[in-house]
Amino acid sequence: MTIGIDHLIHANVVCDDFDRSLGFYTRLLGARVVGQVFEFDAGADFRAILGVTGPVRCRAARLTWSDDDTATYIDLLHFVDDGGGPVARTAKDTGLARLGLRVRDMTATLAWIAEHGVTVVGGPVTLTPMPGVRRHVVTIRDPDGTLLTLMEFPELRR
Repeated sequence: MTIGIDHLIHANVVCDDFDRSLGFYTRLLGARVVGQVFEFDAGADFRAILGVTGPVRCRAARLTWSDDDTATYIDLLHFVDDGGGPVARTAKDTGLARLGLRVRDMTATLAWIAEHGVTVVGGPVTLTPMPGVRRHVVTIRDPDGTLLTLMEFPELRR
């Protein structure tokens, strides 16, 4: 028996410079803000689920690539009071290693990467995770170093 997880709701991406990261995800990657950007002081309940003590002021936005506001989203968070700096990570580090995002067209994606001077961490490569299934894959970093794997599923373009 499992605990009955229905689906992934969201992933938090903590950033050092909120406006820079918001622009990266919205203007460059095409995400849209669900609702509006907001700022809040975290109450004791929120601090408890984060496992932090002391005051927490946060600027945040819910980002999605879906037309459905209830679809999986990214919580873009900037801790206004005492954020840390970017942390160099690899896909082998313990914890959340990377986010996978499906793209419609890898050729257009690679042109976009070149046009915007985004550093490629790995790829592009074509993977065959199982017979008859191909994935065109490239990995980049967001402005704070979060690894983003962009994947094209060719069989879904039909």
